[in-house]
Amino acid sequence: MAEAKVFPMNAFVSVLRGEAADQAQLDMLAYITQAETVDADIAPVAQALSKAWIYEQEPKLTAYAEGDISALGNQVKIEALPEGEATRAQAVLDIMAALKADKAALQAEVEKLTAEKAELEAKISPLEAQVKTIEAQNAAGENKVSVASTKLDEMSKKLTDLMAEVDKVKSQGVVVAGVAGDGAAPAADGGMADGPTVGGEPEADFGLGGDAFGGDTW
Repeated sequence: MAEAKVFPMNAFVSVLRGEAADQAQLDMLAYITQAETVDADIAPVAQALSKAWIYEQEPKLTAYAEGDISALGNQVKIEALPEGEATRAQAVLDIMAALKADKAALQAEVEKLTAEKAELEAKISPLEAQVKTIEAQNAAGENKVSVASTKLDEMSKKLTDLMAEVDKVKSQGVVVAGVAGDGAAPAADGGMADGPTVGGEPEADFGLGGDAFGGDTW
């Protein structure tokens, strides 16, 4: 067991009252638990481990924990925890120290992730604006395609109607040609079939209706 050591009375009382630890209290807690160091974060645990031992060493402190300590003097002498108790106390404090380190690591990771999130949001924000612009352009393009498709359908219908009309005209033209073929054929000589025949032997009256060289007058 470590040799008894003197500490300020207010350090003992502050431990009993669970008050915030100053350096004098931290030194006392480290001595009682035989820990290398005790910081403010794990001081509450060290206080809880030390209270019973303090009361055991200085029973009269129990009565003065909430009252006036001036009658107790300025200092108090106390011994550290026995070896076995000190070992268990140190194990608890080591666990608390490990938890504190884990907490610090997690906080650092959270800060890192928060910074990365902010950076990503800064990069994503313009991209979201671009996406909205592209979506608007796509919507406009789809509208144009829809209009063009409608116009194309209308043109296709008109073209179909026009082709049907062309087929109808063709059909009517073929019918007229057929009728002309079945009727009287036009004269091959241009309507002059009844006139004098050109070429061959001339008629005796030369087409004058009589014999030009006959009669008593020739």
